[in-house]
Amino acid sequence: MDDNEKIKNTSEELVRRQEQADALREVGLRNPTSAARINNIFTAFGYIGNNHVQVQDSITKFESVISLIKQNIKDSKGHVNFTTSEYVNDKNAVFDIKQKVLSIGTLTTNDMMCVNKIYKRHLSIQSILTGE
Repeated sequence: MDDNEKIKNTSEELVRRQEQADALREVGLRNPTSAARINNIFTAFGYIGNNHVQVQDSITKFESVISLIKQNIKDSKGHVNFTTSEYVNDKNAVFDIKQKVLSIGTLTTNDMMCVNKIYKRHLSIQSILTGE
């Protein structure tokens, strides 16, 4: 199977899954008692949603986390106790998640948990570096 065929198959699978998710959402809207169970299914599979506003909000948050990490890298230069290589790895991880969300338009709970963990760590680092 060549690359174009793999991309085509992957995109068809993503479209099929989105259609299934939309169908489940429609069932939930028509039958409110089933809505909670359907929401549990989405949560179990790590599906947060694919609405455009949520994805755009997340991209904005990812960019602010990347800016925070860049500032920490800049502020930590010259300090012996701060390893900038870890910070660069964190920045790359957040950037990779941002690019993944941009490319497929889907945000998972695992992605959000990872970015939140990195964000909290860098907030602590920033407070140490700035002395606040």
